[in-house]
Parts: sequence; C-alpha cells; structure tokens
Amino acid sequence: MRRNKIRELTPRAAAIIFIPVLLIIALVCWASYRFLQPMPPSTLTMTTGMEGGSFVIFGERYREILARDGIHLNLLPSTGAVDNLRRLKDSSRSVDAGFVQDGMGKTEDAANLESLGSLFYTPLWVFYRGDETLDDLSQLRGKRVSIGPEGSGVRKISLDLLKAANVSVPPTVLHEYPNPEAGRALMEGKVDAVLTFGYTDSALVRELITAPGVKLMSMSQAEAYTRLFPHLSHVVLPKGLLGLSKRFPSSDIHLLAPTTNLLVRKDLHPALAYLLLKAAVEIHGGAGWVHRAGEFPSMKTQDFPISEQAQRFYRSGGSWLHGYLPFWAATFVDRMLLVLISIGLVLVPLIGILPWLYTWRNRSKYYRWYRELRELEEELKEHERPENVADYHARLDRIEEAVCKIRVSVAFYDEVFILKEHIQMVREKLIRLIEPELERPDLQKQ
Repeated sequence: MRRNKIRELTPRAAAIIFIPVLLIIALVCWASYRFLQPMPPSTLTMTTGMEGGSFVIFGERYREILARDGIHLNLLPSTGAVDNLRRLKDSSRSVDAGFVQDGMGKTEDAANLESLGSLFYTPLWVFYRGDETLDDLSQLRGKRVSIGPEGSGVRKISLDLLKAANVSVPPTVLHEYPNPEAGRALMEGKVDAVLTFGYTDSALVRELITAPGVKLMSMSQAEAYTRLFPHLSHVVLPKGLLGLSKRFPSSDIHLLAPTTNLLVRKDLHPALAYLLLKAAVEIHGGAGWVHRAGEFPSMKTQDFPISEQAQRFYRSGGSWLHGYLPFWAATFVDRMLLVLISIGLVLVPLIGILPWLYTWRNRSKYYRWYRELRELEEELKEHERPENVADYHARLDRIEEAVCKIRVSVAFYDEVFILKEHIQMVREKLIRLIEPELERPDLQKQ
C-alpha cells in the first residue's frame, strides 16, 4: 500500500517531501567530510634524541618509510627521553610523536598523550676502565662517572639506580657528558665509568664495546634491581653474539633495560598513527641483541595507555584497506565509509518517516472538514428542532464545496468519498429533524 502511495506522488508533492530530505543528507555529508575525520596532514614531527644515539638513527628510518606514502617526517634532536616527554606534554610545541622510555613520567602528568606500543629494550650499558672486574653499581663508589646530560633518560634512571646502590653522593663524582663526549672522556681518562643507553645501532656502544682497555659490566644483581624498579627488565647479551668464532663476549652479559615506547598526542590523525605502527613493525619486528624476533613492537605494560587504534592493530593487523590500496586511496575510502555510515544514521529514520509524512500531507487536506462536520453534527444532536436551518444548509454546502476541490493522490480517493457520504448523511439527518412527518421532494432532490 505504501509503495503505491509513493509511486503516485505528483511532482509538486515529491518536491515538497524529498527536497528537504536531500538537503539534510547533503548537510550530513558535508559535516561528516569536514569534521568527522579530516584528511591527514602531509607533515609529521617527531622528537628523537642525542646525535649518534639510537633514537636519532631510528628516526631516520621512520622518515624513509613514511616518505613512501608521501608523508614528510620532521626530526627534532633532543637531549633524550625526558626532553622528549617535556616537548610532547607542551601543547605550545608542534610535536606529534617521540621516543620515551618507561619510568620517565606518569599518565596523570600527561593526559594528552597515549602510546602506540613498546618498540624495543634500551639496555643500560656500564663501561669502565681499570684492572678490577666490576659486577654491580655499588662498586662505582668514589669513582668519576658520566651519567648523561640533563633531559636525558639515562641520567634520570642512572641517578635512581646509583642512589639505590648508595653511590650517588660524594666521594663519587658525577659528570653529565653527552654522546659522544662521554666516550672520549672515558678513553682519555677523564672519567672512570660511563652509563649510557643504546641499541644495536648506537655509535657510542659499538665504539666502547670493542675499545681496548674498556670493560662492560655484567650486573650480577640485575634481577634484584628489577624488583626495586618494575619499569626495568633483566635482559641478557648472549655469549658469542657479537663474534661466534671469537666467542665475544666471552660470557653472558646481564643488563638492565627499560622498554622504549612510541608516544603520540591523542589528536594525531588515525591514518598517520597507522603509518607509524606499520613502520614500527618493519623497523623493530626483527631480532636484536637482547630480544627475539617478533617480540616487538608490542603492548607490554607501560606508563601510558595504549591507544585504541594500536590495540586493534596488534590484535588484527590494522585496516585491510591499507593492505590493498595506496595510502591516499585507503584514507579516502576510510573517510567515505564514515560518511556513508553517518548518512545511513540519518537516512534510515527518514525512510521510515516518509510514508507517514506522505499520508499526513494528503489527509491533512480534509481533516479540517471532518472536524467541522463533526461539530455541526453535534449541534444537531443538541437541538431537536434547529431554528437556523438555512445556516446549517449553508455550512454543509461550504464543506461539500471545499471537499470537492480537494486534490489528493488516487490512494486516498476512497477516504474523500467516505467524507462526502458523511456529508450527505448529516444533510439527511437535518432534513429529518426539521420535517419529521413530511417528505419534501425539493429536499430529496438535493
């Protein structure tokens, strides 16, 4: 029945009903396209670390991978993880992402940040010179120790560990040499030990691990430190990893390591977050000196919450669109799907309302006359012998004339005919009231 009614719309009725609907749909489309998920910017800014450090090297690899999809990655050198976290928290700085180790801050201090996951372990390397073999930080008491510059993650964690080992105060002398000055200071005898963070690509670590006269501390109490500092992990540099034929190192080296996380601001565009996640898998998915292949990137417990998009990515591998389409095309389709969903949320209720609106528009043309006819009929019930018969006839004539001029769809003709029949019934009732005993031929002809 409803299908027939819609099909019988006149051009004017169709325009009245459908034009507002189309305008609403157009408005929803524009609003969804404009505000729901704007196109991602073509530039991304990442804060990295000190020159020659792992963060800078990884930043360069991220820049190369993102360039494949037309995204330019600006890299900002910094003094380290603490400096990176400070920049990310500062809303006045145009920084989108950065490398930050566990233990650098708390969620409540940076509500605008979230993590895309843990990328790799960042071992704490303790290099020293001397005849004796050291196996714990407590043995550095009274020595000259480089702990990294202000703003670096290694300085913060080194101070925490040295304090726990009771060697952070005199006679121990602490220096804040940045990379690579710390390496030169150790080689020239200006310091007795260097504490530094580094990954397999760290220039300072590679230099000192093979430097003559320099030793690498294997921490015999590494597991105990992880109990005191839960954000640290006990990792092992396996015997012979750096030279199987030379059995170098000659024994397993026990190290402490926080995980390095990729933090981003919560307002980072989802498409750019996906690119960073995809690049993280390519860069950090293989084996490293202290972790196995496939161990990273991951959702290891950390200081900052994992973004919902990262959680979906680690569970399902991300959007299938990006696996089959170029980045710009996948992003466009992704946005259009959101627009279509928005349209559906508006269109489905409208489709349900249209038949009702169409019916109401047709019936509203004669509802008024139904009301007037009912009022007239009620007046006749109150008066057994109406005095103003001519007035009642005139009102009936006016109602009948108006009803004859009504234009409705064919589907509503039966209701109009019923109204006309009711008019005739009221007219006959009026005749019976004023001449109960006589039949007047002149009235019967009416």
